[in-house]
Amino acid sequence: MTGTDNKARRGRIVVILAALAVVIAAFFLFTSMNNERISEQNAKYLQGSTEQSTRRINEWMTDSQTEIKLLASMYESTLNDVSEISSDSITTLASYTKFDYTTISLEGGRTIDNTGQEDNAADREYYVRGMAGESGVCATDNSLFYGDLSIIFYTPLYFNGDVVGVICGAYREKSMEDFLRTYIFDEQTNSYLLNRDGTVAAHSSTSYSNHVKNAADLYFEGSSSSDISQADLEASFQEGQSIMFDYRGESGSGAAYVMKLPDYDWMLMRTFPSSITDGMQARANAAGLLLVALVGAALALVAGYLLVQAVRQRRKLISESEHVTSIVYSSLALFQRFAVIDLANNTYEYLKDEGINDDLPRSGEYHMFRYYWQTRFCDDNEAARMKEELTPEFISEHLTEDVAYLHFEYRLKDQETGETRWNQASMLPLQRDAAGRVTSVLLSVQDVTDVKEREIANHNALEDAFREAERASRAKTDFLNSMSHDIRTPMNSIMGLTAIASMYVDDPERVKDCLTKITTSSRHLLGLINEVLDMAKIESGNLGLSEEDFDLPETVESLLSIMTPQINDKKLNLKVEIADIRHEHVVGDPMRLQQVFVNIMGNSVKFTPEGGTVSLRIKELPSHVKGSGCYEFTFSDTGCGMSEDFVKTVFEPFTRANDSRVTKVEGTGLGMSIVRSVVNLMNGTIDVKSKLGEGTTFTVTVYMKLRDGDDQDLTPLEGLRVLVADDEETAAESACEVLKAIGMEPSYVLSGDDAVAAVRDAEQRDCGYVAIILDWKMPGKSGIEAAREIREIVSDDMPIIILSAYDWTAVEQEARAVGVDAFIAKPLFRSRLVHVMKGLLTTEEAEPVSEYEVLKQSDFSGHRVLLTEDNSIAAAIALDIMGMTGLEVDHAENGRAAVDMLLDAEPGYYDLVFMDIQMPVMNGYEAAAAIRAAAEGKGPDGEAIDPRPDLGTIPVVALTADAFADDVARARAVGMNAHMSKPMEIELLVKTLKEWL
Repeated sequence: MTGTDNKARRGRIVVILAALAVVIAAFFLFTSMNNERISEQNAKYLQGSTEQSTRRINEWMTDSQTEIKLLASMYESTLNDVSEISSDSITTLASYTKFDYTTISLEGGRTIDNTGQEDNAADREYYVRGMAGESGVCATDNSLFYGDLSIIFYTPLYFNGDVVGVICGAYREKSMEDFLRTYIFDEQTNSYLLNRDGTVAAHSSTSYSNHVKNAADLYFEGSSSSDISQADLEASFQEGQSIMFDYRGESGSGAAYVMKLPDYDWMLMRTFPSSITDGMQARANAAGLLLVALVGAALALVAGYLLVQAVRQRRKLISESEHVTSIVYSSLALFQRFAVIDLANNTYEYLKDEGINDDLPRSGEYHMFRYYWQTRFCDDNEAARMKEELTPEFISEHLTEDVAYLHFEYRLKDQETGETRWNQASMLPLQRDAAGRVTSVLLSVQDVTDVKEREIANHNALEDAFREAERASRAKTDFLNSMSHDIRTPMNSIMGLTAIASMYVDDPERVKDCLTKITTSSRHLLGLINEVLDMAKIESGNLGLSEEDFDLPETVESLLSIMTPQINDKKLNLKVEIADIRHEHVVGDPMRLQQVFVNIMGNSVKFTPEGGTVSLRIKELPSHVKGSGCYEFTFSDTGCGMSEDFVKTVFEPFTRANDSRVTKVEGTGLGMSIVRSVVNLMNGTIDVKSKLGEGTTFTVTVYMKLRDGDDQDLTPLEGLRVLVADDEETAAESACEVLKAIGMEPSYVLSGDDAVAAVRDAEQRDCGYVAIILDWKMPGKSGIEAAREIREIVSDDMPIIILSAYDWTAVEQEARAVGVDAFIAKPLFRSRLVHVMKGLLTTEEAEPVSEYEVLKQSDFSGHRVLLTEDNSIAAAIALDIMGMTGLEVDHAENGRAAVDMLLDAEPGYYDLVFMDIQMPVMNGYEAAAAIRAAAEGKGPDGEAIDPRPDLGTIPVVALTADAFADDVARARAVGMNAHMSKPMEIELLVKTLKEWL
């Protein structure tokens, strides 16, 4: 027994030593494979890191390019003359950017930066390209003002359509170093921004990166890239191809990866020092060596342990085997079916077959297996796909040694219940032949119906959310962009009318007319601004319509007031006529209706050449909607017209004609899309007819609710003879139709000479006219010339009226001098005509009261109000206006001051409080709440005071620019009695005072 034991012991020692040798050999194999794996892993990490940085830098350059273009656009919009460009304006410009410094280069190369430095950039690339109309980015290692490396983004500066300079934004070397700095595993690496020839444009800050002028200088024929020559490297730079190569620098060697920026002719190179790789490999190898040592020690301990515990170990292994088997069988519960498919012998055998009918045996020929399942697929397309993918040829071809498994998803219909279930099948290779082709596979099938249904539901929800977000974003973008077009039109009118008023300061009537038109345009502009601020409408995409009473003549007159300055600037002819307008008083959204008109007529003015004609015809059509009128507005011009193809897309957003005659015309291409949307909201229609070179006609038809107008007594006008003179027969006939509608007996002639002759003949026959209406601009003898001759024939009390579609203020003084009594604007609406005729022929009609007269006629003497306003200019205006009504007004500069003044005053001292909202110290809401709290004996700081019951009932009126519905509700919630929006409207002020005083 002793000899046998010794022999067994020696045998075990030999086995242990052999095992130790195997472990050591495995360690060296592991070390080699691990080193190779780490190298490959780091190469992929370098490539992925470079690709991410490339996308980031590409986006940064695109954002910087967009920023400099936006900066140029902002600067152009404020530039009235090239001489305004100065270092102060550059400093202001630079404050809006993230660039290190900003410059503007003018013709000749004179360049100013935002610190006031000046130099000449005539020889600089960005100046030459920018003056040529190009935008872009370039690098220099000798910047103009600082002599260092800079990345410069440039774009041309335009003035009146010409390039007058170049705006540049630059990042200096320090900024680029910070931007390019990268750490890999807590060790800083080198990053270079390269030109296509490999030259370094910018770099991160490391010890040796400053010395590298060209990426090819780093090239080193190392072992990992020995098949890459330096010529191949330089060719890759030129062709913009990504490439990895070995490098050697002052701080060591490593791998470098170069990749081109997607949208720019630049490349990014990033290095991966070999020290990182070496360190990782050394740590892994050290861990492996430690493991081998531990294993060796463990083997020595286990040798003795195994001799004593052999039986116990065997029992333990059996127990573990049983446990693993239990885990395997438990895992099988996740799958419905397992089958082994022998592709070589065309057979199958089920290892687990839940849910299979007796129609399919547990084993058999594979083609029968395929046929059985093909008949259960839900649709023909799916059956055809699976029929191909289940063939042995398909499985052998696609389940290669590089493919771990094949994956299928399909739907089956339950033959008994008709329910459709989703299944997920996987094929794993079990055996392969000598050529590596799979000969046997394991098929596992799992029911994934619940998972798939949740996935489909989530996908549909995401699609719905995406569409909703896209629609909301599109609505916001369309609306905001359209505002630039809509705001510009009334603003131009305001600026033009202001200039006219300044030239006629000695002519009160002319200034009054300009101020009236400025007020009209300002109100239109205020309405547009309110829409811009109403973010709820933009987010929802619902630009709803308001319903308010308005008069159609006022809306048309407002349109003409806005558009006339532009029409006159282009020396266009304006023709306006109406036909059969029976209802002038309507209910609708006048601001939206005017937005439609301004867009259409604005386009007519823009695209009609000098000397052309712009026309507007308004007609009331028979209405099929009870309580509503149908109105047709026809806008025509003799402009450049549109092609048939473009007419089909004219209402699509951002669409503009590709025509050299219009490409320089300002616009976003959103106007017509907005017009169609508004017309659709009004349940109307819009139609366009156009022909290249012959002009365009837009026809807008809308329905608007009718409201009762003031019943007027027209008896004094019945049977009175009136003569109309207009060179356009349609306009003369239209005027006569309106005169007949109010009971008068009109006749018309087509020239000034005919008008004089008709008046002379009527006087000789003793059947003269009671009034003469003359068109201002007629060929031959104008309306004013005809009026001069007619006044010599008739008496001074016969009214002579000038009819015009133009601004007659320039000739009003001359017209009055020759005997003209009144002016009427085209188109000739019934209400306006009745007003003028009754004013001239009877004593019933009173002239409309101006806002000034409304104030003077309002007497609130004996009342004292407290005005709370922090803006000194707004306060001064309000004090003057309120003072005209006889009010005694005290002023508080903020809410806290107002509360203190009310508490210090005797009860009843103030009759009303006007309260601004946005104020320092204490805003209007807080002040109103404090006033009401004082009635209960609570001070503004929460302290106890003597109750002031009068402050619980004193009227508090919000006077603020916060004019939306929720602002009104909030004012009411804190105890305010009424709400007035800024700017202050005289009529609303007087109405409010009458209501609360």
